[in-house]
Amino acid sequence: MIQDYSRDPESGKKPETLVVFMHGYGSSGDLMRQYVGDILGPMLPNAKLHFPDAPVQMGFNNHSWFELRDVIDRQDDIGLLRRTAQERAPATAAELNDYITKIAAEAGLPENRVVIAGFSQGGTMAVYTGLSRETEVAGVFAISGGALDLAEVKSKPPVKLVAGELENQHYSGAPHAVWFQTVLKEQQFRAEAEIITGQKHDASPKALELLRDFVLTVTPQSTPKNDAKPHKPFQL
Repeated sequence: MIQDYSRDPESGKKPETLVVFMHGYGSSGDLMRQYVGDILGPMLPNAKLHFPDAPVQMGFNNHSWFELRDVIDRQDDIGLLRRTAQERAPATAAELNDYITKIAAEAGLPENRVVIAGFSQGGTMAVYTGLSRETEVAGVFAISGGALDLAEVKSKPPVKLVAGELENQHYSGAPHAVWFQTVLKEQQFRAEAEIITGQKHDASPKALELLRDFVLTVTPQSTPKNDAKPHKPFQL
């Protein structure tokens, strides 16, 4: 069962958008609610933010979206990591999709007002979850993560992949973001990759600013006049 942590809109108004942000391997929704929520909340004052806990318990307040402890020491074997994700991620994606359907209904929002995002393993789950939904969400945003291979695709929301220039892994870093953008575009997705100069493996404030811009692009919402800024259309 997925434990939910959330933050109501900073504006105090009814939410215009839902952002579901999934934590990385070994972290928790509660930690993301504090760190990501403190940064992202003021930037998206009309969004309700959700930070679910992954279902695999690894220790006190440490979670994983699917079991990796048997392969974590073999991260140089990209073939093994791809097979592991393909075999194990879909079951969690199905559980996440039930959870997202539930919280969207509770907020009274259609799925085109929902953005699914995440960091690292959470970014991987954001992609698997968003692409396996029957009804298309507004967008999918992955920081230092993304599918290691495409599973069954049921919808094609806009996808943005962000990674640090200094993280060179082919399963989460800049090389992976560039490669996976190409894979998505070959499948006629609206996909974009952005590499952050000087960044390592990090859900940095800059990465969260890019998430803010993405949310405002795919789900335009009201913003205070003193914080208004133009947002370019999402590029193909």
